[in-house]
Amino acid sequence: MIHNMNKMNLKLIAICLLFVTLASCRKAEFQPEVEGVQVPAEDLTITLNEVLEASPYTLFKAAWKRSTMNSILEKRGNNTPLTLLVPSDAAFIADGMTLEVINNTSPELLDSLLLYHALSIAVNPKDLSERGENTIGISLLENTYIKVKGYDNQYQTDPYFYRQYINVSGNELLINGKKSGSAAATLAKNGTFWPIDHVLKKPEKTMLQALQDDGRFGMYVEIMTKTDMLWDEAMMGAVDRDRFPKGLSIDYNYLVFKSIFAPTDEAFHQAGFKTVDDLMALNHRNPLPYFDWDTYEQVGTGYATDTLLAMHRWGRLFKEKDGWGPGDDNPDSFYSNDLNNKLLSDYALTTSGYTGTIPIMYMPFDFGKNEAGQVTLKVKSSTHSAATIVEGDINTLMGPIHAVNRLMPPKDFKF
Repeated sequence: MIHNMNKMNLKLIAICLLFVTLASCRKAEFQPEVEGVQVPAEDLTITLNEVLEASPYTLFKAAWKRSTMNSILEKRGNNTPLTLLVPSDAAFIADGMTLEVINNTSPELLDSLLLYHALSIAVNPKDLSERGENTIGISLLENTYIKVKGYDNQYQTDPYFYRQYINVSGNELLINGKKSGSAAATLAKNGTFWPIDHVLKKPEKTMLQALQDDGRFGMYVEIMTKTDMLWDEAMMGAVDRDRFPKGLSIDYNYLVFKSIFAPTDEAFHQAGFKTVDDLMALNHRNPLPYFDWDTYEQVGTGYATDTLLAMHRWGRLFKEKDGWGPGDDNPDSFYSNDLNNKLLSDYALTTSGYTGTIPIMYMPFDFGKNEAGQVTLKVKSSTHSAATIVEGDINTLMGPIHAVNRLMPPKDFKF
């Protein structure tokens, strides 16, 4: 018994030394294979629970002990890989989660908080540094009211689990596009223990709800809603179209992960459109589409504002199609740290379709950064000025909304 206790004490001392090393190390002390990325501390003989127990993160530990996480992970399999994103005590306190609050919070609510901070894979910082794009970490927190398209079968649905998009830049950890702490982590035999500097907030809204509630995107939502209504009145149900909410809300009880560039009201004002009536006047510049009941054909294809705003949703309005329909959409859920030419310049937004003959739609934007470090984007070959992302990574259930300060019309569009 004494031998076992001594063995455990030695292991705890070793774990504590790992945290001392992480706290005291400087960039110059590391010799990483990838420049600027800290090498994680490793002790593959210890478990995540042992790392947690020896760590200085007292409030996370208190939440863990009051929760039922040990039971949840035991059912999942104690040796199943896991990454714990562990907010510091300062982060918990800044979020109002003091020890008193934690001790008065139900275990069920603490489970939800901790499951959102637990990923179903063991993430190695070095592996992240060698990837250009974000790594999608599927959390252990499920929303039982939402489904996603089936991974193995697109005609079925899978459960919705909240996601964390993770990467490292230099010595910094990025989660969902935002700086979240140091790139240094501790690797244990059943996963990764990664301290972070703020409590992560799970998204509560769909993209449509976020756009409607924000207050800055009123003109964008209103003009798209009005043109949908115009179409319904003109076609009287004879011809359908992809309505504005499609893909921005939960359709048929499932959602699609994506990102969009939402123009603020100021973006419209800067382009000379002071009101939605001004935008409707632009639509009336050309004959409006209608359905000819004599020939039983649609006349006209859409509205000028559809074209004006198409690039704010990656220009997918311009997808080509054949008798089998358009090509499938490739993922476009990109956070701000993904938005660069190195990663996305030649990215294919669509496939070549069922027949393999439909022209693939490639990334229509050139990305850059301004002097303030904000991401800019410009439609390729366009004479219009680049738009700036004035607030990026507004997180939703689907992915990020990026608020932009300018409209981004196609290259030949004039208004």
